[in-house]
Amino acid sequence: MSKNFANVRILTLVMVAVATAFIQHAEAKVRLQVSGTVEQIDSYDDNGITYVSLSQLADELEGTLEWVMLGHQVSYTVNGTRFIFLIGSPFFRANDSVFNMTYPALYRDGQLFVSPLTFTLFLDRVLPEKITWNNDDQTLRVDSEYFNVTDLSIQAKSNGLLIELFLSEAMPYDVFVTEGNWVNISIRDASLNIARIESRKDDRYLIAVRAHQETGVGQVSLQLRRAVKGWHHKLVNDPPRIQISIPDVAFTADSIVTPPKLGPDNKIDVIVIDPGHGGQDYGAIGPKGTREKDVTLAIARHLSDLIRKDKVFKVVMTRNSDKTLTLQERADIANSAGCDLFLSIHANASPQKNARGWNVFFLAPARNDSARAVEQLENSYFLRDATAAKNDDDNPDGPSPDNPIVNILNEMIMTEFQAESNDLALMIDKEFRKELETPSRGVDQAGFFVLNNVFTPSVLIETAFISNAGEERLLKQSDFQKQVAGAVYAAVKRFKAKYESK
Repeated sequence: MSKNFANVRILTLVMVAVATAFIQHAEAKVRLQVSGTVEQIDSYDDNGITYVSLSQLADELEGTLEWVMLGHQVSYTVNGTRFIFLIGSPFFRANDSVFNMTYPALYRDGQLFVSPLTFTLFLDRVLPEKITWNNDDQTLRVDSEYFNVTDLSIQAKSNGLLIELFLSEAMPYDVFVTEGNWVNISIRDASLNIARIESRKDDRYLIAVRAHQETGVGQVSLQLRRAVKGWHHKLVNDPPRIQISIPDVAFTADSIVTPPKLGPDNKIDVIVIDPGHGGQDYGAIGPKGTREKDVTLAIARHLSDLIRKDKVFKVVMTRNSDKTLTLQERADIANSAGCDLFLSIHANASPQKNARGWNVFFLAPARNDSARAVEQLENSYFLRDATAAKNDDDNPDGPSPDNPIVNILNEMIMTEFQAESNDLALMIDKEFRKELETPSRGVDQAGFFVLNNVFTPSVLIETAFISNAGEERLLKQSDFQKQVAGAVYAAVKRFKAKYESK
């Protein structure tokens, strides 16, 4: 046997071994750990991404899976949520909302496959159990005993309202009431069953239920339909639970919702415009070098000119020049001015150079990957700023972006005017659809730092994609800037007309 033939044979054996190992890995079974038992479900590897059979997972969990159009569309209904998947698409519908799970749903051997790397995050929101994915050991874990704050009950009594938060064991907690009729229960070392707790919202007595989880602390917050004039609480056993009694003989199912007060005089007459970025913070930069901080300032100036010319509102700019502003400085300007509406102007960016269109955001936890990407982009400068301040020897007590108590309190801030902020965002969206030729990406929600300390209805407007060469050119054009400003101002006037007439 010649040396060359021997080398070819060795190379062939190596390639066969590698291919066999790849096939074994591609067809490996993912471990499903449920309540201490371990089973295996079908899975495979697609370009380094693990896919698991949702068809088999549905058999192990609650819910039903049905083919709407064989090989094209499938639905999975669990715990009151109906997911609808399109084969080959990363987008899916959960009830009335559309989400992006990054990796497409796939059809194979008569089964629906999804990537647990991303879809687990969505499934965890609706299951009463905790579901987690460990990519290292390829294990899906479903744990009904993971939570120690397990359920919520709201009951009307003859002398008021009884709120009970159920625990697996006695735990240290605190109860406090904040503006807007929020009753807040903060529990140390809590693991909240968020899906179950938030599902207990009773519209007869509550406007909202929010469960917020941080490392080392969990908080359940309930916005009541009536003012909370007094309350008392205690920890009881059999089963362990926190009881909060709110004496109020008038607390009936017919209680009337009192909307939050808009502005110190219940008038909408002070508009604060916040041109995104500035100074050392350039924001996103377009392919031709256009800087986000420059176009946001130009749009903000056009909007300010419109408002001043109309003489209906007082307008305040957080910056009217190229300067760096901290989060606190922006918030202080708005709050000191008696701000009634806060408008933060930005330009979007994406690694996908063909991404186009505008978004309008209000402050709330991000609901999808697209909103989380924008949130991360816009928050990145302030995260660096906060981290630098935290590590500064001259400022050892600087702001910490991961302080759990701060995050929980900030979530309370962002929920007080959430409905009004959402309404303003929808009005801007409608005006953009009428005035702009660029495509709509709709209204969405995300947790933007710049909106978080402003005590008023607030929106963040992504006017266009500066990363898109065509939209970069638009952003530099005065006519487009004026169109954006005009549409925003039309929405502001509609908002004033609606809410001042209440």
